[in-house]
Amino acid sequence: MPALLWSQRYQLNSPKILADSVFFRQKVRVQLEFDLDSAVISYTADGKIPGKNAPVYKTPFTVDSSAVIRAKSDHPQFLTSSMAEKHLYKVSAVPDSFRLLTMPDTAYKGNGAASLFDLQKAGRDLHDGRWLGFRTDSVVVTLQFGQATASRVMLLSTLFDPGAWIFPPRSVEVYGQSGDRPWMPMGRWMAKTDTLWKERPVKYDDYLRVVMRPVKVDRLRIRIIPYGPMPDGHPRAGTRAWLFIDEIAFQY
Repeated sequence: MPALLWSQRYQLNSPKILADSVFFRQKVRVQLEFDLDSAVISYTADGKIPGKNAPVYKTPFTVDSSAVIRAKSDHPQFLTSSMAEKHLYKVSAVPDSFRLLTMPDTAYKGNGAASLFDLQKAGRDLHDGRWLGFRTDSVVVTLQFGQATASRVMLLSTLFDPGAWIFPPRSVEVYGQSGDRPWMPMGRWMAKTDTLWKERPVKYDDYLRVVMRPVKVDRLRIRIIPYGPMPDGHPRAGTRAWLFIDEIAFQY
């Protein structure tokens, strides 16, 4: 078989999308990588699939707002790669102080509550010092801003890996307080019934989005309800699942 026809049977690997940080305050530098002579990387920064008119990557670029970077690799002698994708989140406010009222497991305690507000995304190593792991009935975090702030969205960065007994939360509730006023509901997220958990891919960058009331508050109380007993069909069905979180971020 001619070499060209032989190579065109094989698909390229996806390019790598590298960013200074997933969460950022002002701007973030993005770099795309694919090491093969004559290969071309096409990309978009608005979440659209790169088409024929998509820009071709040449040098690192800067993003100054929340974005979804998508990229693919092309080469005349190989099949086009599958899509690479990375979400980047511009953070509007960071609390001045915070407190974790529920202690994580001692094996996965990270840097305590500070791990949740350091704008650092954890990796695939659960012992990297950024993940907090819980096997409790609930997780409660309180935080305070130096100036009253109104955020429209709260992001909770968690993960899904049923083989490691790790499931996403059942629900997330956010309450706010300003001055001496009573606590008020600010937003709530509820998991949808998940009957196809076996078919879901492992995700170490699962971001839950809680839509909040645009009301200025000084303090927030966040209550996270873990998944609970693992579902029927799981080898450890009935055993309490783990909850892992590594970041809480707010956006206007």
